[in-house]
Amino acid sequence: MPSPRALSLLAYAAALALSACDGEDSPAPTGGAPEAGVAPSASPDPGALISVRLASAVGVLLDELPPAARDRAAASLLARDEAFWRARAARQIETTLYRLVYRNFFYAEEEGRGQLPLPPRELWSVEVGAPQREMIDGHDLVTVTYTLTSTLLTGYEEAARAEPALAAVGGRWSEPFVLPADPDLLLERTGYACVNEADFPPNSVDTENAVSFFDYTCVAGDGEESCHVTQPAPQISCVDALQAYVGRVETTVDFERLAWDAAAAERVRVGAQRPGVHLKAMQEGVEDNRVVYRYFPEDSCALAEGCVGGPGWRRLLQFTATVQNLGTLASAIGDVGEGSRAIEERLVSLSACHNHMHFNHYGDFSYDARGADGGELNLGSKRAFCLESTARYFNNEDTPLTHPYGCHFQGTAAGWGDDYIAGLDCQWVDITPVAPGTAASLSFHVNPDGFLCEGEPLLDEAGELTYVETDFLNEAGERESRMACEFAEGWEDDNRVSTEVVVSEGGLVTEPCARGTMGDKRACGFALVGEVRACAPGERVSLTCVGEGAPTAARICEASAVLGALPCLWRDALTSVAVGEGAGEGAGEGAGEGVAVSFTCPQARDATEGGGRYALYVSALVDGEAPAAVRCD
Repeated sequence: MPSPRALSLLAYAAALALSACDGEDSPAPTGGAPEAGVAPSASPDPGALISVRLASAVGVLLDELPPAARDRAAASLLARDEAFWRARAARQIETTLYRLVYRNFFYAEEEGRGQLPLPPRELWSVEVGAPQREMIDGHDLVTVTYTLTSTLLTGYEEAARAEPALAAVGGRWSEPFVLPADPDLLLERTGYACVNEADFPPNSVDTENAVSFFDYTCVAGDGEESCHVTQPAPQISCVDALQAYVGRVETTVDFERLAWDAAAAERVRVGAQRPGVHLKAMQEGVEDNRVVYRYFPEDSCALAEGCVGGPGWRRLLQFTATVQNLGTLASAIGDVGEGSRAIEERLVSLSACHNHMHFNHYGDFSYDARGADGGELNLGSKRAFCLESTARYFNNEDTPLTHPYGCHFQGTAAGWGDDYIAGLDCQWVDITPVAPGTAASLSFHVNPDGFLCEGEPLLDEAGELTYVETDFLNEAGERESRMACEFAEGWEDDNRVSTEVVVSEGGLVTEPCARGTMGDKRACGFALVGEVRACAPGERVSLTCVGEGAPTAARICEASAVLGALPCLWRDALTSVAVGEGAGEGAGEGAGEGVAVSFTCPQARDATEGGGRYALYVSALVDGEAPAAVRCD
């Protein structure tokens, strides 16, 4: 995705005005003539209705199962109910969101195309067909066809701002997509080929959130318009990677401008704005949480920015922090480019390590547990790297489809939300000192220091934001300023959410599988076998793994001198093999013949983590089956 264009402060003033009203006096639509329909009436309707339709197919990939087990797995999937397949369809639908939410950056400015988000999820209607087994691009899957239908409700002029073809009733637009036939395990199967990391810090994409970064137009290698941050850059395009490893589904998201219908609008209306700016922390964010393990060297940016309590292996409680703007005005910082007012007032400041801007007072994270020794802990902080509009949570006449906000001109539009999804760098609480089994409250508090205006911003005669100096200091030791604001009564009432979380020792990798993923690459359902084992750091280790029973993944993970066995993701494993029924070279069904494995013994990482330790984890390859009894000697 091209980097978002920085807009002027005059544009910011215009954005504030547009977020507060929409109607007869709004600017005329930009872009080309509508594809179809009649000219808008002289007296505009109260709003605009746009139908949304996506017809596609989605499935579960069977390629990674031994041939002897595929028929059994297929039979199990063919018997799954509609709820299972609707959930899988929703997972594939999520792969369209990145390009629709950031759509304005994928078209030339002169085309006049803006954001064109899907309606809120509670308005999605997904109808699925009967499951069937089929080949897609040579890949073996059980699939269903499905149709998503829904309706967007917005201001009268917003349809044309989003897409010129929708300026008039009857106008149509089809947004093309190439989607993964199986939307799970994208990172494991296609690497970074299909994820757009532009304007995000390194280490932000993981196995669970990769669908949120999906961009089928990503091409191989580096370049000015490249999707890729993580190095080495992929040497294959997304479309080619899908064809090679998953299977492609070519489709469109179809939009049509409907005639105004007050009753239809009432049926799809979601939310009602409050005057000014009003932020709300959303409960479903903190409830989306997981425990993972990660190593941090002394020079890690996460360590420099205070995201972890120390170097070495850390146990992290990742979660999503979602903030919704319930107000009529955008919650905006504006231009954060060189020489901008936000930088001059030190509302935002440059993080030298990640080389991006930080807004230091976005929110506080906390996990109110005590350490294993009973001591008090201070587990939480949050620095926002970008105040954005990432999801349109309201669906009403006062919530725009389009807005000027991105990482270079920052803000959350009225009725939109800013989602810091679990997995983003520093989007966690470091719970390393907390004993597994501990139950405590995970909390997120947005805008704890009042640096974002919640109410009416105080503007100068030119209509620009004004600022008030505070006692807070930024990374350079300079005093920070906050936005001058007439705060609304009760502005903090919706700013804190919490949920109880029990710290699991294994975390994500050992939790039960919930989405029906199959094969050795899945990030769930694993169990530790035996104790941590020793080996000679840097030397090759050769083992023979035997499994008596159902086909099973045997995954060998690095272990820690401090934390012991570390359940690892497939991409981080020392090695991973299939054993048991039908698995392994020369193994017959149920024969229990061994599979040779070889890996390099973990080397020393630091003075504490001297290497020479590994552990064995196993999981059944077929969802719902019990794993084989595995030994590796």
